[in-house]
Amino acid sequence: MKAINLSEPWKIAVKELEKPVPKEGEALIRVISAGICGSDIGAFRGTNNLVSYPRIIGHELAGIIEQVPEDNPKGFKVGDKVIVDPYLYCGHCYPCSIGRTNCCTSLHVLGVHVDGGMAEYFCHPADMLVKMPEDMTWTDAAMAEPLTISLHGIHRGGLKAGEYCVIIGAGPIGLLAGMIAQAYGAHAIMLDLVQERLDFAKGLGIEYVINLPMRIRWPVSARSPAARWPSR
Repeated sequence: MKAINLSEPWKIAVKELEKPVPKEGEALIRVISAGICGSDIGAFRGTNNLVSYPRIIGHELAGIIEQVPEDNPKGFKVGDKVIVDPYLYCGHCYPCSIGRTNCCTSLHVLGVHVDGGMAEYFCHPADMLVKMPEDMTWTDAAMAEPLTISLHGIHRGGLKAGEYCVIIGAGPIGLLAGMIAQAYGAHAIMLDLVQERLDFAKGLGIEYVINLPMRIRWPVSARSPAARWPSR
């Protein structure tokens, strides 16, 4: 099979590898779509200090099951379309015991600490797969992982309908957070330094967008022009 391999920073190539064989409890997935995350760019540039090399990148993944244990807990079958949960946790440490598996003391992230799935085939624990809705596109499926990050932030903040929230940064995570906030009936205020990003946010329906110049320092006085929200 072919896989995207980083031998070291700035050295990336399509590499021929043996098709993986699933271990006990794992499913073999034919990867259909894979997103490119900012952490993948950091891995390529050598600016993500968590990445070890050589490394197959890719953690925003969706595909079709080709092999799966018959007794898998979620009842998956060959041919099912699934999305990959890319955060491997131990299940035994204190954060895991209280449901904070993202804070696992032994956390391994695909494409960072262990090989990811930007390849034709990939093996992953069957209980860490999520079945795709039948009407979901493969492009949308690859966006599921960043969507959950935005959802997590909104939920941790306890945002309620009718409230206003300020989102700093109109990148993919920020844009998704703004769209989620508005889907919940709240008002999103998007801040960024790049007007093109803000224009894109506006095109997605973000209610308020503000270009915040670098020269402004926080906190800003309520009487300052920088603190005045623009019209919709």
